[in-house]
Amino acid sequence: MAKNWAIAIGVNRYDYLQPLNYAKRDALSIQQFLQSKAGFEKIYFFSDDSPDVGGKSTRPNRANLRQVLLELFNKPFMGAGDNFWFFFSGHGMRHDERDYLMPSDGNPGDIRPLAKKFCGRVMG
Repeated sequence: MAKNWAIAIGVNRYDYLQPLNYAKRDALSIQQFLQSKAGFEKIYFFSDDSPDVGGKSTRPNRANLRQVLLELFNKPFMGAGDNFWFFFSGHGMRHDERDYLMPSDGNPGDIRPLAKKFCGRVMG
């Protein structure tokens, strides 16, 4: 039987960007649909005030999102026919022909240094 897992992220409140009104609601709607209508077994949900899971914060900041993605994808867990859906509602930014999703603590001033570090494409 195929595995159906997902991650749904909705960020309304940002540390460095303007707040949004409906991102959390959109992610919650997707989570509820995937769970009740699509029959997904596991859905990781991150929003401004989502409850902790297993003693771990689900606030959609860089550290929390990075941690769950590293834990999930550090070793293979999906097989042929399995599905993993990724849903993000929040701010995004474009820099040097690349798009970046912004976590709740995402600082627009960090995009250029991060792009240089990870992509090696940004000069000076």
